[in-house]
Amino acid sequence: MNPAYAGNSAGNGQQWKFCRFGKMQANTNAPGPDVDSLSLGEIVNQRTTDQQRRTFLKQSGLTAASALLAPGLGSTGSANQPENQRPNLLFVLADQWRFSSFGHGTDPLVRTPNFDRLTEEGALLNRAYAANPVCTPNRSCILTGRYSHETGMIKNDIMLPPAEICWPEIFRDAGYTTHYVGKWHMDGDPKPGFVPPGWRRRGFETFEGFNRGHVYHEHWGFDNEGGPLAALAKDYDDPYYEPTLQTDLAIDFMKRSSDSPFACYLSWGPPHTPFRPPKTFDLYKSGEMELRPNVPRRHRKQAVKDLVGYYGLCESLDHEMGRLMSYLEESGLAENTLVVFTADHGELAGSHGKYRKGEPEDESLHVPLIMRLPGRIAAGQQVDTLFNSIDLMPTLLATCGLKDPGTCTGRDLSGALLEGEPSPSVDSVYCEGKLTAAPPNKKNAPNNANAGSWRSLVTDRYKLVVRADENRVVQLFDLQNDPYEMENLANQAAVQGELLTELRDWGKRTNDSFPAVPNKAKVLYSDEEAAAARS
Repeated sequence: MNPAYAGNSAGNGQQWKFCRFGKMQANTNAPGPDVDSLSLGEIVNQRTTDQQRRTFLKQSGLTAASALLAPGLGSTGSANQPENQRPNLLFVLADQWRFSSFGHGTDPLVRTPNFDRLTEEGALLNRAYAANPVCTPNRSCILTGRYSHETGMIKNDIMLPPAEICWPEIFRDAGYTTHYVGKWHMDGDPKPGFVPPGWRRRGFETFEGFNRGHVYHEHWGFDNEGGPLAALAKDYDDPYYEPTLQTDLAIDFMKRSSDSPFACYLSWGPPHTPFRPPKTFDLYKSGEMELRPNVPRRHRKQAVKDLVGYYGLCESLDHEMGRLMSYLEESGLAENTLVVFTADHGELAGSHGKYRKGEPEDESLHVPLIMRLPGRIAAGQQVDTLFNSIDLMPTLLATCGLKDPGTCTGRDLSGALLEGEPSPSVDSVYCEGKLTAAPPNKKNAPNNANAGSWRSLVTDRYKLVVRADENRVVQLFDLQNDPYEMENLANQAAVQGELLTELRDWGKRTNDSFPAVPNKAKVLYSDEEAAAARS
């Protein structure tokens, strides 16, 4: 298998691979070396609503798999599945990758040829936003189709309550083989933390990974039985790089499961800190960095330092995405596998004088979302439908022909992607952050754009942000005319009225307690509590 994304590019019959210095060059000869024959080091060096939940949980263990299928879909699958049978699912999540940092994005310099090609062969959703742009909260939103203020997953290092229904459970009960690889971050405080078999894996039958942590160049995590993942990499040469091992594990799972429909969730840790890419990808230089115009002068030095490593991590993951797509093509699975790529949140990297995540600014809130399924999702689509992380669960289920359990707050937006389906109308998305911040004294609280819990409404044109109180507008941006969010219109009351009304309606519809702190999930739930919640 070619270590870069092999196959035709833009229909020109050429194959692509990385050259030594990270540029792309055409190769019209034979494909690159077989990845299976390479060590990891050699690969890297080649650049390469409570009742509804209880009812569903009670019934799901007794329901035949076929009952979970949408009408007209078969109940069996193979590597060469007929068109009327269920697609496989490869769901890939990166940690802290912002929308703009791609070759097809607005950040200059960063090289992501494999992701760029993925957008050419599928759909790029240009307006996807994190429901709550922090790791644990938004990973829970992705898995449940519900806001963190609904599930209680309002901060890092707590456990997803056992009553919550997750989409892997539905895939499993419909006959899919389900597997998870990588960082989880929904099983409480343990670090790295073995996620044991059973309900805590939320429908994943097998699991190779860990609860939390970012250790990219040393062995970290556990195999399915709780043994060290290092044992699986004992024959690998240095330098060790965690995403390469994780990609290998995902490919190995797909090889084992090619005779039945599978759902594989691959969760990479980068480009989250530490910003230390493998040496092979540590090619970006501070002197060539071009910053976004919203990085204040006094933050430019730190922003440049961060982005040099951040872009290297992004490019390293582009290489791994190429390996995944090469495997799917060469195995014959690509035509019937739904490939989804997204991130839990973005990275501010000095924009607006801020860093990392958890904020409503675009660099934190706006996330990549790419979906590919030949024959169902037209190639080269640029989709401008507003999309929230909580929309992923119902959209995945619908695209794969599975029934929504009726618990999702998110909406099925598959019509925005699938050929022949009516396109949905989405007026706005509702996002939230810093939910654990108690509301300040209203009389004394400053009109501070950085203080307190926040809620945001994003429409086709505007972004409205309130802090600490639903009436305290701290930010208002015209995204059409001000994409870098540099001109705050918060004092223009004439524009606020309709947006504030819609934001409040979202809060009411989803039982948001804002500005009060929502009930928080526990750090640990016992098996007895889980059994009671699912009885």
